[in-house]
Amino acid sequence: MLFQARSLTRYTALPMLVLATSAQAQSIALSDKNNQISISPQDLEISWNDLIVNNQAMKVNQHTQVASDLVSVSKTEARWTLQPSGIRVSTKLVNEALTISFAAPSKPAIKRNQPLTLSWFDLPQERTKTLFLPFSEGMRIPTDNQVWADYLAEEYSGSNTTQGLKMPFWTAQQDNRYISYQLLNATNNKLNFSNTHPKIDMLAEHQFTPLNQHQDFTVQIKLGNDWMDGAKAYRQWRIDHNESTTLAERMKNTPQLKQLIGASQVYLFGKDLLSTDDVTNWWGLKQWYFEQADLTIPPQALKEIQPLKKGKDWLSRYHKQLLVDSLNDSLHLKFPSPAPTLSNNAIAAQYHAAQQQKQWLKENAAYYLLKPERWGQALSTDMLTNLKQAGLTKLWLGFDNWMPAFYQPNVVDDAKQAGYLVATYDSYNTAIPLGLNDGWLTAQLPELMRQHCSIELANGEKKKGFRGNGYYLNPNCELDYVKQRVLDIVKYGRFNSLFLDVDATAMAREDYSDGSSENDMLEAFNQRMDWIAKQDGLVLGSEDGNSLTTRGIAFAHGLETVGFGWTDSEMKNDARSPYFLGRWYPDHKPDFFFKQAKVKEPYKTLLFAPQYRVPLYQIVFHDEVVNSHHWHSDSLKFSNVQAERDLISMLYNTPPMVHLTRDEASSPESPRLKVLAHYQQGYTPMHEQLWDKQLTEFKWLDKSGLVQQTTFSDGSTIIANFSSKPITYANITLSAQSVLAQLSTGRNIKWQANPNQ
Repeated sequence: MLFQARSLTRYTALPMLVLATSAQAQSIALSDKNNQISISPQDLEISWNDLIVNNQAMKVNQHTQVASDLVSVSKTEARWTLQPSGIRVSTKLVNEALTISFAAPSKPAIKRNQPLTLSWFDLPQERTKTLFLPFSEGMRIPTDNQVWADYLAEEYSGSNTTQGLKMPFWTAQQDNRYISYQLLNATNNKLNFSNTHPKIDMLAEHQFTPLNQHQDFTVQIKLGNDWMDGAKAYRQWRIDHNESTTLAERMKNTPQLKQLIGASQVYLFGKDLLSTDDVTNWWGLKQWYFEQADLTIPPQALKEIQPLKKGKDWLSRYHKQLLVDSLNDSLHLKFPSPAPTLSNNAIAAQYHAAQQQKQWLKENAAYYLLKPERWGQALSTDMLTNLKQAGLTKLWLGFDNWMPAFYQPNVVDDAKQAGYLVATYDSYNTAIPLGLNDGWLTAQLPELMRQHCSIELANGEKKKGFRGNGYYLNPNCELDYVKQRVLDIVKYGRFNSLFLDVDATAMAREDYSDGSSENDMLEAFNQRMDWIAKQDGLVLGSEDGNSLTTRGIAFAHGLETVGFGWTDSEMKNDARSPYFLGRWYPDHKPDFFFKQAKVKEPYKTLLFAPQYRVPLYQIVFHDEVVNSHHWHSDSLKFSNVQAERDLISMLYNTPPMVHLTRDEASSPESPRLKVLAHYQQGYTPMHEQLWDKQLTEFKWLDKSGLVQQTTFSDGSTIIANFSSKPITYANITLSAQSVLAQLSTGRNIKWQANPNQ
């Protein structure tokens, strides 16, 4: 039965049957041996066997539609047209999957800033028990949880399905069956959530614009018996469509990638030549500094430090830092580098200016300082020695900008010799004018590039850049400039790794200045990363590692802990609150990155309770992208969920992240180095066994979800006990807040969270 009329008259299944009068048609029936599907063509209400797959949802620009020209191609395929929009719809049931495609009319042309908005999905919330959404690593959301309902409505309504949804699918549970929806074209989509009491409702829409009018929008729906089926189907889809490249495959062309295996992630903060740890004679340095007629001294130093007298006053920690900061600033002014132009990216000039600063200081102030080869804020010879003496054999070291490497390239060479990957943070997505924030090196791009490459929105305005500064840029613009700057940064910094901010976030936008669609934008990001990754010996990473932009990258930062609470004034502004995230200064060690904070509700429960976390991303990407936390929230950032975060990281086999500065690594016994050594005891041997394995199974071993197990394709398992009490499972006793890895090699690894607390 392909069509069912309002009079309930049955139509015989005939190929190419056309129902000319839309009023006759009430539903379409598609079927095969195991599936009976009923589709309402005018509103896309869908039932499949005994499940409701979609509520009445279909509208175009908020107007109801009428189905016309219904055509049966076979028992498993049909098509029709929506009126008055003219959108053409086709459905096909093949290999247990229902595919629905929507094509915009070719005429009339869609006008700029007047998109054709197709509302197509409405979650059957009354029947749905649980949602599995790839926001961050993966969220398990009971649909009757009102806290979740409020949070989704407030934080995720309006999310797109490229950057907001980290992978373009979701899964809904009805009874003991699971319905998975995969967007085969993930661009130009929006999700909305509402708290309908007592259930969460979820809606989806697609926009046809002048730039994507000729791109069909296609959804694939499958039924399964397991909540992981949607993630596994998406993984297989990526493989079938040549979108997947495993770490093992990348390693064939980039042997240095083996140094990423088992490596903890470390960001090194501080951008200048001198640290307070480099000074051996404070009063002598102070007197010398204020006697230098050829140095421009900042007014604050003249006011607060110059009047101080040895024997009468004392140099506090604040005064010492101010003196060093002022001296660094004076050196920048004495040996400046030019602004970048399209013909000169100024990287070589920055390197030479750094060497001039170092040489001048060596010739004029060496008496008051350590030996020049020991200088450095972010990484020094002494700091590197301490890392090695702490037993840290596997590390990815990332500078927050490349200048520390330009000051001390010999230390970078020594770090690589020690087996570490050494990278710098780089980005080509925001360009700002000179004088706005000259310390933001990555955004210091030529003025012509800032103007010419800026993204033009449908309304004619230029897209404002990060935090409203400058403009966001089209990744396909002035690509030769980008390539040359990358090569020069790597050359002068001697890096064997690079972190490219934003490119892997799938930040798809339309650009009306050159007619780039969102798909074009994603392809440009992918091509840029792929080119960089093919440079000899360079291990590339980027932000998030969203599934649509992973070409070329071996690692990513962002999905294990995503940013949250961006608009929460207590977290952002109230320095007296235990939830205050911290100030963005001092420059060499911003509080925001090093100050511990507590996580407030509802974030504490919703984002970090293990019962709401599921490894959706790892099911798809474990053997393809090594993913970790967003750098805003290293493993030590949040004191009241540290154990949960650490255990989830070990359970999913993802690396820890710890921020360091010179003073935080002043000895092998420094607290943060001891924490890194502790992480290494658990993560490194596990990852060395599992880095090229698929995460194949995840389950709760108790009813409360406080004991969980992951299984990998070689048969290895990891059990995590999140509870505060020891548990026994299958004759195994597991301490409170600990993990046990039983590797296929026969090796067992026990690891305890918070061992000293």
